[in-house]
Amino acid sequence: MKNVRRPSLIFGLVITAVFFIGFFLFASENSNGLYVLYSGLALGAIYWIWSIIEVTGADDLKRYQKTFWLIIVVAVPFFGAFLYNIIHQSRNKIAA
Repeated sequence: MKNVRRPSLIFGLVITAVFFIGFFLFASENSNGLYVLYSGLALGAIYWIWSIIEVTGADDLKRYQKTFWLIIVVAVPFFGAFLYNIIHQSRNKIAA
């Protein structure tokens, strides 16, 4: 799949791992769990902003497609951005 090589998708996977590691460390009352959890949240915010910029700058999307993805990415911050990066490959093509 072409979209696996995209840095934004890889960044999203890393952020998801950092967030869940931080959550489990925090749940097990580890002293550093809160810092890892906050790091995952901060990186998730950066990823969300990056995805908004990526959607608005995509020249391979039609206007209604760009509007649809922008609504999804803004309305559901991390998961909308992650879904966009998984599904969107190139013009009029969805990852199979």
